[in-house]
Amino acid sequence: MAWIPGRVPLALTLSLGALACAPSEAPIRSAQVLRAEPTSCISTIGADTTVYDVRHIDEKPVFRSALALTYPAEALHHRIQGRVVVEAIVNARGDIDQSSVTVIHHVDPLLDAEARRVVLSATLWPACRDGQPVRARIAVPFDFTVRGPVIGAWEAIAVGVVGGIVGAVLGHAR
Repeated sequence: MAWIPGRVPLALTLSLGALACAPSEAPIRSAQVLRAEPTSCISTIGADTTVYDVRHIDEKPVFRSALALTYPAEALHHRIQGRVVVEAIVNARGDIDQSSVTVIHHVDPLLDAEARRVVLSATLWPACRDGQPVRARIAVPFDFTVRGPVIGAWEAIAVGVVGGIVGAVLGHAR
């Protein structure tokens, strides 16, 4: 096919349209790196029922296990992103007090629910104060970030085809 100024071959337009809209990899984040060794007070029994802020303890609670964080598909499709912060109380055994889990910085109900689900699933090594395990209030941030265009392969092909047809029609109209 000969090159004619002002006209773009249909195959080239289709290719560029499909490449411009190619889906990127969906970001999926895992829980923080888990610590295998417990906090120093794990072998003692704590009787203190006070809930301490992390500034008033000797050792902060440390994540032992949690479900992996998954970017909700609908939120990813709509490119919803931001930082969700979940607050919770970790008891002296390292368990999350289920009724204490609260989203204190909202982004979107889909992202809020996912962050809350991960915190509810977590177990931690307990916080320590004066060598005793104590209850502690924690705040856990979750950053949801979308990189690049996020659309399906068939959507990318459709955009490329439509772009190619429009380009061809406009090219013939000159």
